[in-house]
Amino acid sequence: MLVTFISECEKKALKRTRQVLDAFANRIGNNTWQTPITEEGLDSVKKLLRKTASKNTAVSCHQLKSRIRTELLWVVGKRGKFNSEGVVAVNYTEQDILKNYYEHDWLFLPLIESLSVFAALLHDFGKASILFQNQLKGKSNIRGNPLRHEWVSVLFLVMIVNGRDDKEWLSGLILSDNIHKTISKLNITNLTNPLENLPPVASMVAWLIL
Repeated sequence: MLVTFISECEKKALKRTRQVLDAFANRIGNNTWQTPITEEGLDSVKKLLRKTASKNTAVSCHQLKSRIRTELLWVVGKRGKFNSEGVVAVNYTEQDILKNYYEHDWLFLPLIESLSVFAALLHDFGKASILFQNQLKGKSNIRGNPLRHEWVSVLFLVMIVNGRDDKEWLSGLILSDNIHKTISKLNITNLTNPLENLPPVASMVAWLIL
């Protein structure tokens, strides 16, 4: 197997580590070694490193698994010098990044979830057209769809919005006793560009439907 050793040792531990690794591998950098080696030889290296290890010792061993991938085999000494994959951190921060991520980036998660569910409910409205239903029943000679069902669904949304702002059309959905009857009486007035001037929330729902 082909392995690479990385040393993050400090003070006297660095000198002792170099003595061990220089005896088994080629030094290809100040603190990096590489060599083909057997499992028995690798076990010997690990035992010698452990024997000479101190609180300042930190050595990782990586095996070349393919042309583009290596695998961390083990770490001798301070594991905190490497992450779980044997990578050495080059930048540090005292900021509570995880807390910041949770408190700020996902503030709108409930809203995103609600809009996604609403868009999913509207997505198949276009399949209620006579043409689509006849095609499902094998009663239509027309192949394909002149207008895909999701676009028809968006036109339903345009009729629901009916030129109102987001607060008005959403309130209308909540307060309406018979939304299907209401929609059936609506018409699209702007046939050239029906999606023009949709308010922000309606535009987002239309994008999700598509």
